[in-house]
Amino acid sequence: MDNSTAKQLLDMLQAANEGISKLESCLNRGELSESDLNILDTMAEGLETIQNLTAGVSLPHRVKEINANILFYMEQLKQHVINKNSVGIQYDFKYHFRSLFRILEFEIAYIVENFVNKHDYPRLYPEIGTVDHGEIVARGDKARIKVSVILLGYNNLKYTRDCLESILANMDDVDYELILVDNGSTDGTKEYFESIPGAKVIYLKYNVHLVKGFNMGLMAAEGKYCAAVCNDFIFTPNWLKNLLICIEADSEIGFVSPGTTSISNYQQISIPFISIEDFQEKAREYNVSDPSKWEERVVLLPNVLCCPTALLERIGYYDTRYYRGEFLDDDLSFRIRRAGYKLVYCADTATHHYGSITTASDHQTNSLEEGRQTFLERYGFDSWSNAHINPAYTQIDFGKLAGVKSILGLDVKCGATLLQIKNRLWSKYGIKPQLSVCTTDSKYVVDLNTISPNVFVLENLHRFPEELNGKIDLAFIEKPLDVYSDDLDTIFKSLSTVMDRNGKLIFMVNNTLNIDTLYEIMITSKSSKLNHKIYFPDMIGMQARKYGFELSSINNFLSHFSPEREKVSYVLTHLFGSSEEIQMEQLKSLFLNNVLLYQMDYQPPKQ
Repeated sequence: MDNSTAKQLLDMLQAANEGISKLESCLNRGELSESDLNILDTMAEGLETIQNLTAGVSLPHRVKEINANILFYMEQLKQHVINKNSVGIQYDFKYHFRSLFRILEFEIAYIVENFVNKHDYPRLYPEIGTVDHGEIVARGDKARIKVSVILLGYNNLKYTRDCLESILANMDDVDYELILVDNGSTDGTKEYFESIPGAKVIYLKYNVHLVKGFNMGLMAAEGKYCAAVCNDFIFTPNWLKNLLICIEADSEIGFVSPGTTSISNYQQISIPFISIEDFQEKAREYNVSDPSKWEERVVLLPNVLCCPTALLERIGYYDTRYYRGEFLDDDLSFRIRRAGYKLVYCADTATHHYGSITTASDHQTNSLEEGRQTFLERYGFDSWSNAHINPAYTQIDFGKLAGVKSILGLDVKCGATLLQIKNRLWSKYGIKPQLSVCTTDSKYVVDLNTISPNVFVLENLHRFPEELNGKIDLAFIEKPLDVYSDDLDTIFKSLSTVMDRNGKLIFMVNNTLNIDTLYEIMITSKSSKLNHKIYFPDMIGMQARKYGFELSSINNFLSHFSPEREKVSYVLTHLFGSSEEIQMEQLKSLFLNNVLLYQMDYQPPKQ
């Protein structure tokens, strides 16, 4: 690929788009004739050239499969014209042919993005320009129905049938349309979808995978909101009604999703059940709309992708570069937040998830690492370690945080854990604290600005912004203290200037004597943690006390457990320990846990 070829490809897309627009004008006037379809023959030649020009590209893409579907619907359109099937012409042109071409445009735009000036092609690169919130609202108000429910299916007919039946049984009085996308199934899914009264069926002759399959359904949506789902979920009473209550509670909310029985990202709701019927009854009791269970998030997994339809169109739907779909959700979360919207997890609504039926085969082909790398290349940092909730937060004693109305987050990466602390305080005490954030790494500023109006970049911890002085009820430091170049005296002295009387402090320190570090040293004779400071609890407590901080609790945390770690810790404990049980347990904890989480209380020291 080079600049000349890239321009040639985009020029060909532009010419084809003009031809499609001409056909659309003829259709709208009811004047489409067989002679007008010569445009399709010209376009077919162009598709062949596009496929040849992209055949040797190293980037993973699905141009061949997309083109095969476009060519299939070209023939369908010709047949409709011959048969004078006006309904078939309108339907296939709008929901298949035009959408497939848009899918192709996004695919080619991604392939050539490093060889063109994106600002010259804003239609192909939705990230160009800003999102007009007023326009999104106005377009939503003109929608003919409330919500478009989109189900993507690819084989696994039994799961698809159970999923769809659960949707139809739990729509209550919601004003909706049903869009069913068959992504090239061979097990009768197409025929089953066509048997559903009133459904808008999108049929892909050739499988184009999850990303583009969902985008086909999203492009067909005519509701104010979309609610896109996979076929490995079971839906429950009030599932959609609750999501709509949440998303309409605040015009700044751009994406909501419910909980489910099997999922990561702290979106799991555990409801014991013995059958699907039993689960439905228990979910009926559970699914009561409750704003205290709404959690703002940095990354949200789409158990249901419930968003304003106009917003998804404006930002370009799911990003086609995520070839197998992994980290697609993280990317969409980032684009929605950066467009000025909030993501909300609706923990007041439970669904059932069988678990990755749609993407199970890809999990066997390193798809997670592929998607993770794609996200890293796009945003400049790893999503898992920078945009997800730090599991150490589960060790925080929220019973000691009553009355917290302002929080300072210090080096909280993209802010996922900071937001979750805010969520817990809202759930437990009915208080939504004001967030301020200080960071020593400017790469996080764009995303921190999406969760807080007060974001400051610091070179070090010698001094905090004066506007924070004496105003902070809780300071939370996510970056372990032993990693800072600043010493303890500097850190606690600076923190004391921003703390309100009766304030709270939470921070973490790496345990440099845990098994992982020892193993790394034995294997490589070095460890990255050897460059960190070594802080013991007594030392930390003594330095903190000088500036009014008093230790409240220390909790050990193990980020991941394995039988091997347990076995090694047992050996080391008995090698270095004594016969005293208490000492043995302390030593075992020292070897096993890799983080210590400290909570402190603050009172201004007496002069």
